[in-house]
Amino acid sequence: MDIKQRIKNIKNKSVALATFVASMFPVQSGGSAVQTAKNIDNLKMLPPDSWVSQKKSIALLTEDVTLGVNELKTILSANPEIALSAEVLSAVQPGPSQQKVKSILSKGFDFTVRNSRGESKKVRCSLRQTPKGYCAGAVKRLLNKVYKEPISNNLSAYQEKDNLLASPNFWAVPIDFKDISACPANTVVVIPQCQKHKHGHIFTVVDKGVYCSDGKELAGEYFDNNYKDAKGIYAFIPVDGSVKLTPQFLQNSPELAAAVISHQTGKDIHFTSRGKKNTPTIYAEAVAIRTSNTR
Repeated sequence: MDIKQRIKNIKNKSVALATFVASMFPVQSGGSAVQTAKNIDNLKMLPPDSWVSQKKSIALLTEDVTLGVNELKTILSANPEIALSAEVLSAVQPGPSQQKVKSILSKGFDFTVRNSRGESKKVRCSLRQTPKGYCAGAVKRLLNKVYKEPISNNLSAYQEKDNLLASPNFWAVPIDFKDISACPANTVVVIPQCQKHKHGHIFTVVDKGVYCSDGKELAGEYFDNNYKDAKGIYAFIPVDGSVKLTPQFLQNSPELAAAVISHQTGKDIHFTSRGKKNTPTIYAEAVAIRTSNTR
């Protein structure tokens, strides 16, 4: 099915599914516990694949959904029309590589850099020092130590974007400058050439507002003044983490909810419409029912 048509279908309200979700909470839906049990029994009489599909759809509407970042990356690659906000970035939980990155940066490491004239210089990367101007070399060597990424011959930081775009170890997300603060730990941020930095910039997010290129740097006046006007910034998030999507978030992102349901059940979900056309109120209803039930 055409992706635009699928999204259109998903945006429509599903009366049957909304009714079933409501029946799971008898007090809020006006029904009884007996009726709820009967509805569940009826659902279990459906073919196994239908039961699994309905069960996963309902879970998506009423519970937090945790996906591997690589899985989310796959879903979004298959649905290029879906655009995500920085809210998703802030929901990404760093994976196992976080501890390795922290361990390496806390101890520090030495590396050699060469300039365009072929001159070499030894540099140290550590969280115990301020940046010295060799961000590209430090980040490339850190990635090599953690993910076994190949070390490129690029001299400028902004040139690393193309290498990271081709890497299977990262999920690339274009962001605005203000969204950098939402990036989870271990994210590699590439800032393109800008007025004050012809080489751009690259760094690893250690924590919110704390970054490391070849030394520790903090978000603040200097950082803002030097990079806030840059356009075309990319965040590269390691795929070994996970992301938690809440019903509240999915309520406002029906296209993503549709794509996740389709991915998890292996089939497109077709919703029918009632009331205001193309209004995804099923998500609002499900969230409202869950909220009332937990008060």
